[in-house]
Amino acid sequence: MAKNIKLKFESNQEHQNIAVNSVVNLFDGFSQNLIVNEFSSDIAPNIEPYYNLEENWLLDNLHAVQETNSLQPTLALDVDDGPMLDIDGYNTHRFPCYTVEMETGTGKTYAYLKTVFELNKRYGFRKFIIVVPSIAIYEGVYKTIEITKEHFKTLYGNTTMNAIKYDGQQIGKVKDFAVNPYINIMIMTIDAFNGKTNNIYKPTEKLPGEKKPYQYIQETKPIYILDESQNYLSAKSREALRTLNPLFAINYSATPKEKPNLIYRLSPVDAFKFNLVKKIQVEGVTEQHNLNDTDLSLLIEEVTRNNNSIQASLKAHCYENGSKQLKSITVKKNDNLFDKTKNSAFEGFVVDDINLKTQQVFFTNGSSLGSNDAHSITLSKAEIFRVQIEQTIKYHFERQKALREKGIKILSLFFIDKVDNYVQDDGIIKKLFDDAFTKYKHLDKSFAQLEPHQVREGYFAKKKNQKKEEEFVDTAIIESDKSKDDKAAEKQAYELIMKKKEQLLNFSEPVSFIFAHSALREGWDNPNVFQICTLNTATSESRKRQEIGRGLRLCVNQEGERVQEEGVNVLTVIANEHYENYCNELQKEYRDSGDVAPSKPSDARKKPAKRNDNVFNSKEFKALWDLLAQKTDYEIKLDTEKLVTECMNKLNSPKTVFPESQIIITRGKFVITTFRFKLNKVSVGLAQIDISITDTDNVENIIKGQWYKEGFDFGKKVSKRLSGFKIVEIKEYKSDSVVHFGNGESLTMESEIFHTDNKGHQLEAITKQEAQTNYPVFNIIDRTCKETGITRPTVFRIFKGMEEERKKHIFKNPEGFASKFIEVIREQLADHVADTIEYKLTGELEAFDFDDLFPASKPFPQKELVDGSEHSLYDCVQVDSGVEERFVNNILVEDDKSGNVLGYFKFPPSFKVRIPKIIKNYNPDWGIIRKTKDGKTSINLVRETKGSLIPEQLQWPSEKRKIKCAIKHFERLGINYRQVTGETLKYWETNKPTKTYRLDLEQDNENILYDDGH
Repeated sequence: MAKNIKLKFESNQEHQNIAVNSVVNLFDGFSQNLIVNEFSSDIAPNIEPYYNLEENWLLDNLHAVQETNSLQPTLALDVDDGPMLDIDGYNTHRFPCYTVEMETGTGKTYAYLKTVFELNKRYGFRKFIIVVPSIAIYEGVYKTIEITKEHFKTLYGNTTMNAIKYDGQQIGKVKDFAVNPYINIMIMTIDAFNGKTNNIYKPTEKLPGEKKPYQYIQETKPIYILDESQNYLSAKSREALRTLNPLFAINYSATPKEKPNLIYRLSPVDAFKFNLVKKIQVEGVTEQHNLNDTDLSLLIEEVTRNNNSIQASLKAHCYENGSKQLKSITVKKNDNLFDKTKNSAFEGFVVDDINLKTQQVFFTNGSSLGSNDAHSITLSKAEIFRVQIEQTIKYHFERQKALREKGIKILSLFFIDKVDNYVQDDGIIKKLFDDAFTKYKHLDKSFAQLEPHQVREGYFAKKKNQKKEEEFVDTAIIESDKSKDDKAAEKQAYELIMKKKEQLLNFSEPVSFIFAHSALREGWDNPNVFQICTLNTATSESRKRQEIGRGLRLCVNQEGERVQEEGVNVLTVIANEHYENYCNELQKEYRDSGDVAPSKPSDARKKPAKRNDNVFNSKEFKALWDLLAQKTDYEIKLDTEKLVTECMNKLNSPKTVFPESQIIITRGKFVITTFRFKLNKVSVGLAQIDISITDTDNVENIIKGQWYKEGFDFGKKVSKRLSGFKIVEIKEYKSDSVVHFGNGESLTMESEIFHTDNKGHQLEAITKQEAQTNYPVFNIIDRTCKETGITRPTVFRIFKGMEEERKKHIFKNPEGFASKFIEVIREQLADHVADTIEYKLTGELEAFDFDDLFPASKPFPQKELVDGSEHSLYDCVQVDSGVEERFVNNILVEDDKSGNVLGYFKFPPSFKVRIPKIIKNYNPDWGIIRKTKDGKTSINLVRETKGSLIPEQLQWPSEKRKIKCAIKHFERLGINYRQVTGETLKYWETNKPTKTYRLDLEQDNENILYDDGH
């Protein structure tokens, strides 16, 4: 029996933490002297008897929370004040209600459970009642509590939490709830206590003494968590809620009808759309074709818990097909880095331990790696830093010249990778800045007479060394990683720059360029930071929002007034990664924290495809698979002389370009676009939909009054950003018609769809030639032999046959040269294999599990489906391209209607034709059984759908080679195989006979030419 999957929860999702803190901070300053004896049978309440929360103080705290979250302040504290249920006479109760508006699916239940622990930790509150509108939610909430128990134990140590499912038949649990001195959460449906006849209000022998069950609860002064709060607005529900004497209530809902004391709202685009913060543009500075640095280039991206093990995501130099690439890999205990990377620099690096708390990886050779480790500045990194710094300075001067007359002083903020790179006399970052400032200061006359040291200042943490002398140090980047000493050291840097915060805004202060490591990442910002330059060798997604947050505030002028003039407030990020990557990762952070609603995953609305058993059980279908089941083997003989000649010709061709290292600068705005779908009406299978397109750059476009039919794909015909918005079903009802999209979204006249997307607009790309540097050359001959399987003498002959001018590229960019050299030889070798391969039958048969290959019901997640026909194997057919869609709809379905087809199907991905691994495996497209001209017998066809009938015009050379091999394979099986397009009407006709060869396999190539088919 399979084990239950143990769900994992993240404790640091920003949007959830903001929601938690918004509640906790409502009671900032609260303290009490309540002493609870865990061995006593007395009631353990939330606060002392007869103590009430003072409403003016609550209002002040509410205003502070609302200001933090940029919400409109409430004029007066909203309170629920009125009668209780008439149980023992007329009574009233008054308590404040607060509202947390969180979009569905963002972790609302997790957020309020964490809030429970935080309220207990901060203020000693211990009695909570989660009110739910239904049994289904009641069970769901309890299940969530159960599966998060271990998670919260890791966060809050041994804090005891008891979860009680209220049951009127087990009324004794009420006393346990009241007396237990630890955190107690009782889950109740509103129906369990909204009527005078409920058991909770009746005397019972199950509870000794004179108190009724509800009176035990009353004396605890419980805190309400009202899940789906829009369900408790009736007079009856409000009276019931007051009856249990709550201290306060928190409403949680994605769609609250009323929003008393709104303290948090999860909004996707408001901050940008309404110009509450600066707009963002990004300039990415990256290096192309240079992986020649000899450092290990091993960085931690993230350490996480996966099921019962801890794993680390690392960025490392890896070798793949002879090319060196910087890639992300995942490691766990006992993993060998050399096995993961094929990089000899990592031999001996076996993972000994991974520490989740400290975000460190330890190796058996004694080495360790931390998330804050800084590495040496190599030649290529220094070149990127130089361009970044120069670009930042030029932007600074450009912006300052434009805004000086408006009284706005410009600041630029640099986040650096290592403090020593600035504070040391020979610090590379300081030297690069000084050189660049001297080079460009003539661009602004106000800077022309200043020296570099006058305009820059670093704010770094200091600690005392063994000699009791203070020295600058690197402290942890991530707040949770900071030690007590880190925080104490950073406090000094923080206080220093806070004292200069206003001074930095003044034109009389020459300092305009600020350098920081970690001390300024949180708790400090300045409204006039217009450029942020990230000189980090180890960037992580989770820090981007933190970094740009230092410069998002609207700028101020010399009078301290906010300037909101159009075009002024633009923050430029100069990042050491491609513009598009930066924007995508920044968008991911916004999505993770809930600020932008992500698209729903594709999940076509159509039901799973059903198998057509008339085709599946037919003798013709079985006869085809009897042929397909025949195992084949292949033989190859290479013409070495021909291979050497073709490789030399290709390497010496002007069309073969050996890459040289370049600095690439890409620019673009970070723009969030919102698409709003509004359904007006549905008539005779058509839907009239209005689409409005707005973005945070204040661009608006409206498409009104258009009619759309089933199959219309907004992603293809309106905007690529609407991928997944293909109409799969239109239903017309009298009450409210509905349009269903392929990504699972549904549009009605009552509910509009809002879709957000972040794709920025790339403005331009600039290529700069990098300073020429000669790198040490490794043994390229041996690497090529290893990667291709060709003998060393053959590889040497190829290299020797290259023109001398072409060979010189190896010194400028050894890794780039090696990648191209190996690529050319591999491609020529693959062509030879495809041209000379010959198949033969082995006499054995494959053992297929047909119920596994073709199950009775088959889901197609994230795939396009078209309707089948009478003889399609499934009622819906998966298509992966427009070519396939046209082939099915226009060719196969029409041929089936004409009575010519006995069956057709898409080959499942697990079906592979055995092909040498240098070409890679092949999965054909279509199997077809068609009647012959006389209609008495049938022919078996395998067809490959491509955009062209000419193999040389296919997009990838490997496609042509696979087809060459497939022709010979299926010819040996006795199956008619052919390449067709979506417009090939006579698809059943046979291609011209293929020339075949008899070959012998070279022993030297056995290791590269055979593949096990997986």
